[in-house]
Amino acid sequence: MSKVARIGVMAGVVVVVMAAAVVAIILLRSPATPAKPVPDVAAAGQPGGAGSPAVDPKAGAGGAGGAGASAGGAGAGAGGAGAGDAAGQGRAAQTPGGPGAAPAAPAGPGEAAADDGLALADSGKVFQAQTRLSEALRAGIEGPKGKAVRERLAALADRSQLSGQVVPEDPYSKTYQVAGGDAVAKIGRRFLIPAELVVKLNQLASANVIREGQTLKVIQGPVNIEIYKGRHELQAWLDQVCLRTYPIAIGASNKTPDGTFVVKSKMKNPPYQPQHKSPSEFKAAGAPDNPLGTRWIDIGNHYGIHGTIDPTSIGREVSEGCIRMHNKDVEELYDMVVAGGSKVTIRP
Repeated sequence: MSKVARIGVMAGVVVVVMAAAVVAIILLRSPATPAKPVPDVAAAGQPGGAGSPAVDPKAGAGGAGGAGASAGGAGAGAGGAGAGDAAGQGRAAQTPGGPGAAPAAPAGPGEAAADDGLALADSGKVFQAQTRLSEALRAGIEGPKGKAVRERLAALADRSQLSGQVVPEDPYSKTYQVAGGDAVAKIGRRFLIPAELVVKLNQLASANVIREGQTLKVIQGPVNIEIYKGRHELQAWLDQVCLRTYPIAIGASNKTPDGTFVVKSKMKNPPYQPQHKSPSEFKAAGAPDNPLGTRWIDIGNHYGIHGTIDPTSIGREVSEGCIRMHNKDVEELYDMVVAGGSKVTIRP
C-alpha cells in the first residue's frame, strides 16, 4: 500500500473514533428517561386526588384481602368490598351491615348518659340513675328521649329527695331530731330550705305543729334554678341532681336578661304594680285579672318568676322580662327555693 493510501486509511479511522467519542459524550450528558410507573390499583380508587383514575369495578372485586381502598385509605375487608363505583368517584367507607348500608346516625348529646340512667332507674338504683339522667339533661338532650329523661327525673325525685323517706344511697336526704326551742322556719334556715318544704316533706298540719324529740325528714339545700331561654325551660337543681323541669314564657324582644341572680324574696298572691305604668293598671293581690298569678319569686331589679292568668302564653316570648310559669308549677317551685340562698342562672 502506498504511503498516500496508508495516510488516508489512518485519517478515516481517526474520524470514526472521534465521531464515536462525540456520540458517547452526548449520551452521557442526556438525562435518562424514567420508567413509566405501573399504576397502583389500590391507590387509584382513593377520593380527593386530582386526576385519580376510576377503578374498573371488575378489577377490584375480591374476597378477604381484596384490593380496593375505602374512603380515607382503609383497605376493603372480608367479603370482597373493594369495587369502585362506575362513575369513577372514591368509595365511601364500608359500614356494619354490608356494602351500601347507610352509615349510623351520630348519637345526639347526652344519649349515652340517658340510656345508662334509664337502665339504672329500671334496676332500682335511684341516685345513680338521677346522676346519669342529670348529666344527659346538662348535655342538652331533646326529643322523645329527652322527654323520657325529664319525666323519669321527676319520678325519681318524688321517690327520694321530695318524698318523706330517706333513701339510704341519697346524700342529700337527712333526718333531724327536733330540739327544744326549734321552729320549722329555723330548721329550714339550718338546711337552706324554705319552711314550706319542711312542712310538705313531713306532711305537717302546719308550720307550728312540731314537738321536741320529733324526727323530721329534711334535705340539704339550697335548690337552685337554671333557666334556658332558647328552650323555654326552667330547671330546679339540688347540687348535681335535677329535681324538676318546667315550661316557661320569657320576655319579648330578648327583654329577659342573662346572668346569675339570687332569690331575694317570695310572695304568695302578689299585687301587680308594674313599673312605668299608670296606677290604673295596678291589680290587687288575688284579683282574677292580676297577670302575676298566684306566686312571685323576686330575683332583683324588678325581675321575677311568677304565675300567669294566660296559660297559652307559656312557651312564648311575651313578657316584659319576667319569667312566667303555669300557676301549679310556680307554686311547687315556690316551696323549694329559699330567699337569700337559692341562685337563679339565666342562659340564652
